Amino acid sequence: MLTVDTVLELSGGKISVYACILIGGKSSRMGQPKHLITDERGITWLEHTVGILKPFVDEVVLSGGGDLPASLAGISRLADIAGVVGPLTGILSAVRWMPQVSWLVIACDMPHISAEAVEWLLSHRRPGYWGYVPRMTEISHFEPLFALYDPEAAMLFERQALSGEMRMSSVARHPKIMNPVIPESLRYGWENVNTPEQLQEVERRV
Repeated sequence: MLTVDTVLELSGGKISVYACILIGGKSSRMGQPKHLITDERGITWLEHTVGILKPFVDEVVLSGGGDLPASLAGISRLADIAGVVGPLTGILSAVRWMPQVSWLVIACDMPHISAEAVEWLLSHRRPGYWGYVPRMTEISHFEPLFALYDPEAAMLFERQALSGEMRMSSVARHPKIMNPVIPESLRYGWENVNTPEQLQEVERRV
């Protein structure tokens, strides 16, 4: 079995990091594709997220269907896994496509993602853990859709798909998954926007 320790040894102590942005949701509550919403600069949330991630990863890919901004026409896209729904299908598609890398997974509806937040998350990488799923506080829910998964975590996603359990929190609770608490100054980066009302609140803050 491919392990983090083995890959670290073979690669001279460094596992490549790829990023997968999940864009395949129905956006039923928002009423429009969330990844194509634009900010005050006219830049889509998706373009903003790609721009933040690029300096930290070896490649950025997208999981899910839908139109793309012209600037991202050449970006790699992964197909959903048949019979698997929700965010799990995108993550499973990524780890099957490139199983020997760590995957930084992020939903497309987190417009406040920052370089500082990405850097903080990546700083937790170390042998002995299979992934890093943060939480806002010690007792709050997990944040599996702005998280980092090392190669060994792939087996957890495969088991989850086989069991029919689609909730990502099942993986987050595994003893080999670290759950660092997000510093208060960075928590804004994990805030997702799902409704027109939440979008209006974001726009008022600008």
